[in-house]
Amino acid sequence: MAADYINCKNISKAFGVVKALDSIDFVVKKGEIHGLLGENGAGKSTLMNILYGLYRPNKGEIFLDGKKTIIKSPLDSIKNGIGMVHQISTLVPEFTAVENIMLGSEGEKLTLHTAREREKIKEISEEFGLQFPVDVKIKELSAGIKQKIEIVRALYSGATLLILDEPTTSLVESEFQQLLKSLKVFVEKGVTVVFITHKIKEVMEACTAVTVMRKGKVQARVEKEELGIEKLVKLMFMEQNIEVTESALPKVNLPEIEISKNPVLQVKNISITGNDTSPGLKDISFDIFGGEIFGVAAVSGNGEKNIAECIINPSVLHSGDILINGESIKNNSPLDVFAKGVSYTPEDRIKEGILNEGSIKENVLLGHQEEERFLKKKLFIDWNETALAARDVIKEFNVDTPDEELSMRRLSGGNIQKAIIGRAFVSPLKLLVTHNPTSGLDISTVEFIFKKLVELRNSGSSVLFVNEDLDELMIVSDRIAVLHDGKLKGIFKRSEYDKYKIGLMMIGG
Repeated sequence: MAADYINCKNISKAFGVVKALDSIDFVVKKGEIHGLLGENGAGKSTLMNILYGLYRPNKGEIFLDGKKTIIKSPLDSIKNGIGMVHQISTLVPEFTAVENIMLGSEGEKLTLHTAREREKIKEISEEFGLQFPVDVKIKELSAGIKQKIEIVRALYSGATLLILDEPTTSLVESEFQQLLKSLKVFVEKGVTVVFITHKIKEVMEACTAVTVMRKGKVQARVEKEELGIEKLVKLMFMEQNIEVTESALPKVNLPEIEISKNPVLQVKNISITGNDTSPGLKDISFDIFGGEIFGVAAVSGNGEKNIAECIINPSVLHSGDILINGESIKNNSPLDVFAKGVSYTPEDRIKEGILNEGSIKENVLLGHQEEERFLKKKLFIDWNETALAARDVIKEFNVDTPDEELSMRRLSGGNIQKAIIGRAFVSPLKLLVTHNPTSGLDISTVEFIFKKLVELRNSGSSVLFVNEDLDELMIVSDRIAVLHDGKLKGIFKRSEYDKYKIGLMMIGG
């Protein structure tokens, strides 16, 4: 049996009155791809942030390779061979890949031997199957490429233990499969991996052992031969009764209902000029009717973001028209569009979805600030009414916070997403435009979001559901449109769903 590489004993951590970790014992053996599994808020990232030196535990001990180790900062972790790839990219957008990887290196690396270090970076990327363009600015690269660069940066710093925090949040299936191949190479080359996730499917495919956490405590360590979907669901959620599909996603009842005869949304021959990171849109047309969830399936970077954004901000259209309930919105501002009963949850919850320094209350108001309900004498924000709305969102969407005054930046990624989804439901909806709404959420919360989308659909409203996860789309969509290279490749009814055929279209086949 392999020796212990990490042995965390009796680790506890509190933030004020909130106990994030409660007497945690956590063991990772050399050569493992060790899954750290749990729902949002289980304490997974907190434990790993302690191991990486970002937090100090209130009590407990850490042993690395059998030796008691005190980790006061990330520099201590790096010196001990620990590297961490965070859920949110830490790369500098205006720097190239090479510049980002070398950033923080000391002495001669930044002066006399840049060419040598560039070759070293290339060698590492090739050795571990993580090739990428070394001289392209980070802002021009996809999420999958950025992740490769983050991993190579850790390996370049000498990491023999690699912590990946929710590494697949922004990855499509093909990028996940590529990551799996790299993980196997890591182990072959002597690197041990901790894989933080809330996705059971990923654990089943990637990991050689799993530790399940729940509410700041370790529930169990499960070996590879004992892994099973039902067992892991039970350990994660205990008393909650969650039915899952073969792909480890929640099952949702999608009853037959009467679809409206008149479309809520009409997209007519729209085109948007492309750029270096997107092909734009090329003569796209489709209708969405009341009482249906209309899915848009695409590999990231094929124009799917343009589909969502142009409905909220139609001024970006190069040609064509968009109608809501038969009325053109081509010359409308986003607030004009919102006033028609449209709401939007963006793809990037941090950069596009929130005021990072604003309170939950202030963030719930976004997009609703000109509604009569939230105005006093049509001039001033009614903060009492806003606070009531925020409390309703917190309660209904189970946002983990002491109150609505907490700064949004202090919430976990999953709780930020729940607050954003909740904001969309603050006022009556005719059309919800939502892009990857379940990204970064655990099964329990995904189930809750799915049910909210279905409730909206069952009430006669419409949902435009943009997603790169075909399994999710097939669970809740009444129809799926496939987008590739900015072009609409086909629209499938539920009775016509064929995962292979749709997936092939998504990659241009």
